[in-house]
Amino acid sequence: MKKLILMIQFLTRIPININLDVDESDFLDGIMYFPLVGIIIGLFVSGSYYLGYTLGGPFLGAVFTVVGGVFITGGLHLDGLSDTFDGIYSNRDKERILEIMKDSRLGANGALAMLILIILKVSLIKTLGEKASGNEIYYYLLLMPVFARMCQVFGARFSVYARNNGMGGFFIGKTANRHLIGALVTCVLISLIKIEIIWVFLVAYLFSLWYIKHISSKIGGMTGDTLGALCELGEVFYLFVILVYVVIS
Repeated sequence: MKKLILMIQFLTRIPININLDVDESDFLDGIMYFPLVGIIIGLFVSGSYYLGYTLGGPFLGAVFTVVGGVFITGGLHLDGLSDTFDGIYSNRDKERILEIMKDSRLGANGALAMLILIILKVSLIKTLGEKASGNEIYYYLLLMPVFARMCQVFGARFSVYARNNGMGGFFIGKTANRHLIGALVTCVLISLIKIEIIWVFLVAYLFSLWYIKHISSKIGGMTGDTLGALCELGEVFYLFVILVYVVIS
């Protein structure tokens, strides 16, 4: 329970005012709870969609979903996305890329990445809300943060840390098979909500491997920022895959 609370405090802005006596191993073990925190976030964003849809239809529902996601997470992973795009696509060497990613200032690539990602999220959620039958949109949105945080577990398990120190080093390259199995079991149990799309977690694995390979080709591994970017990109990729599934099924 301590490690779950720690991950809720770390990954969300849910006010749990409990002072925990933790160390690095607690953070590492906590990664197996990422998907469980994802379902908590999923409940919040699904509720945000319901509120927006009730007030103004699918478009406002989509906007409320994205805003709700930023609110509940404090934009934690959007920051990683902007830093990653500022650094990775600066066409510099590894050391300079890592310096740029550590810079708190927002660059053009980072700003464009966030803008495009938000537009894509709103568009995909709106379209999915229009095409999904009945209340299925709520199940899909519920699982979206779970998918993205499972991508992060894959990212931490199957990569090495590109820096000498930093928060990402708590997870990247240190995540063991027992953490991965714990997270996967949680995903399977959560998928009972919508068992026919359990295959999306295989897609999460394949997407994560491609992403790790791409980032590692630039900086020789992953960082906390690239792990955060993987979460945001994972949500967009999930929405696209689910939309295709809904259209062809």
